[in-house]
Amino acid sequence: LSDDRILRTPIFHNKLKYYFDKVLMQHPDTINKESDILVSKTNGNKEMFKYLVWYMTLTYETSAIMGMDAVFVHQVEQYYVTKKAFWVDSIQIQKVVHRGMTLKPLLLGKPAPPVIMQDSLDKNISLYEVKSKYTVLIFWDPDCGHCQKVLPKLKEVYDTKLKAKGVTVYSVDTEDMEDKWKKFIREKNMNFINVHDKYKQYYLRQLFDIYSTPVIYLLDENKRIKAKRIDVDQLDGFIDHLEKVKEMEKKQ
Repeated sequence: LSDDRILRTPIFHNKLKYYFDKVLMQHPDTINKESDILVSKTNGNKEMFKYLVWYMTLTYETSAIMGMDAVFVHQVEQYYVTKKAFWVDSIQIQKVVHRGMTLKPLLLGKPAPPVIMQDSLDKNISLYEVKSKYTVLIFWDPDCGHCQKVLPKLKEVYDTKLKAKGVTVYSVDTEDMEDKWKKFIREKNMNFINVHDKYKQYYLRQLFDIYSTPVIYLLDENKRIKAKRIDVDQLDGFIDHLEKVKEMEKKQ
């Protein structure tokens, strides 16, 4: 790995991908440890160092596996914050670091950012004062076509399955179009905790990494993030999975 001629062979990239995708346990801690070991084996070879860091950064920034963004954050802190990524100009480094620092507080297991927003009667509702076994935190926009389909589906799943399992829905309007928001709530009979940021206290898109809507987070009773960007259809099964894990831990 200290000889960059290996980069010009037809086998290196595929073996690297196979190792991280198929051989290693798909857990951020394992991936981070092994990636650091590989990078250390480049022994100062700039081209190999550059390739490995680039590969890990790109692969795990765009990973389809939930939770693997922790690997991207690790790469950012190890190589971009420290300016070891010598091939990247200052503007691009700022963008990469900004992305990493946005994701860092939203990694699985982290406590969700504390927010206090207003319901349709202007009453303050704190996310952390919601007492429930699980909280579905959803950000949506009444003008968003996809949201208009997802919210009624969430209501159906909530009424038929989730509510009985101790789940509360904390539903946040991101665009603060109050009339449209209230109309949608009434028409769809959304029996959730429905709130909006009436007083513009938060930059929600940055705080919760919202670049399109809807966005769903699943929080546990302590408001720690257990899942994110999860589909409505996956919620019930994922909660069942979490409950099984709890039972197994109790027996150990």
